[in-house]
Amino acid sequence: MKEKQQHQRGYIWRVGKSWFARWYREEYETDAGGERQIVRKQHAEKLCEYGDRYRAKRDVQPLLDAKLLTANEGRDRPESTLSVAAYGEDHFLPYAEKELKASTAHGYKNIFRIYLKPRLTNIALRDFRCVDATNLLAALHQERALSKKSLRHCKSLLGSIFTFAKRSGVIDGMNPIADAGIPRGAEASKGTHAYTPEEMLAMLDSFEGIAKTAIALLYFCGLRPGEARAARWEDYDSKTLEVRASMWRTHLTTTKTLESVGQVPISEKLRDILAESRRESGFILAGPSGRPVNLANLARRTIRPALARCAKCHQEKKEHDDLDHEFKKLPEWRGFYACRRGLATLATSIDSKLAAKSLLRHSNIATTEQFYIKSVDKDAVRAMATIDAVFQKSADALPN
Repeated sequence: MKEKQQHQRGYIWRVGKSWFARWYREEYETDAGGERQIVRKQHAEKLCEYGDRYRAKRDVQPLLDAKLLTANEGRDRPESTLSVAAYGEDHFLPYAEKELKASTAHGYKNIFRIYLKPRLTNIALRDFRCVDATNLLAALHQERALSKKSLRHCKSLLGSIFTFAKRSGVIDGMNPIADAGIPRGAEASKGTHAYTPEEMLAMLDSFEGIAKTAIALLYFCGLRPGEARAARWEDYDSKTLEVRASMWRTHLTTTKTLESVGQVPISEKLRDILAESRRESGFILAGPSGRPVNLANLARRTIRPALARCAKCHQEKKEHDDLDHEFKKLPEWRGFYACRRGLATLATSIDSKLAAKSLLRHSNIATTEQFYIKSVDKDAVRAMATIDAVFQKSADALPN
């Protein structure tokens, strides 16, 4: 049984304009073999500056008492003396790998390894403050020119590390990452795109096989890429598709949220495309191996080159025929999520935002509005025409 530690008061002394203190605490120490062990060591640090408020030792003692509180109450944890880098690598990342989705844990590992670990090796978990997080994000922006989106990912991971430490009883108090600032000069995220029905029809006419099936499935069902890869023929009955799971790389997991599980209606256009699709595997988007196709590879090897070839052929034909009319304009490839945003935008323009939310299976309509519904030029023109009609009606009602 661990012996109860003696109550400490610590020792305070002054050097010039600064007050210092020392006391004993349990820390992790790395031995010659690279193994960490807990040792009781004397620790010293600066407490404050000498001044009107802190003239004598008795004025400084409350500051030291606050630092000794957890140790004197038996709540001090040696893990809190680890560097943030060591705690993140030895404690948080193993937890993430065990408890979180494989895709999330993989993303955390990469962000931690590339951006955070090299800058967090010399500061203890218990000593990390909000200003340290703010300075870290500023340094990442200056040295790596990270965008606001990337900096938010770094801040989110740091916040998760400290939240885990609090929940594990390693540290107490407020999460120091919560109020950390992201540099205002960081580049804002680039705008996203939503495919219009015209763009979607042009792409579907340009593809065949698995590429055509993938784009149609993502657009008409509003699926996330992982949900499309996990879709199985047994969940399809020609009228609806049951969304049950998601697939990241080779990991079959649950959907992003509980609300994402459910049936989505099948359009006549998609039904015709699926009727022509091969059913050699249980997965709708099966590759030659029978496993779901890698969508990133499909875009790089098939979709992008096909769009480029079609665009070139159309341009050459137009120039050769010397025609005045425009050939069907093929869209640029904007990624698979542009399909999902396209469905949300179309559903909103012809029905309602609530319809878009239902098709995308969001738990909150605010998510649909903020990230998926895009303004459409023809909607703006129609709205302006309506406004003009109202003003014209008002003008006609005025006496001459």
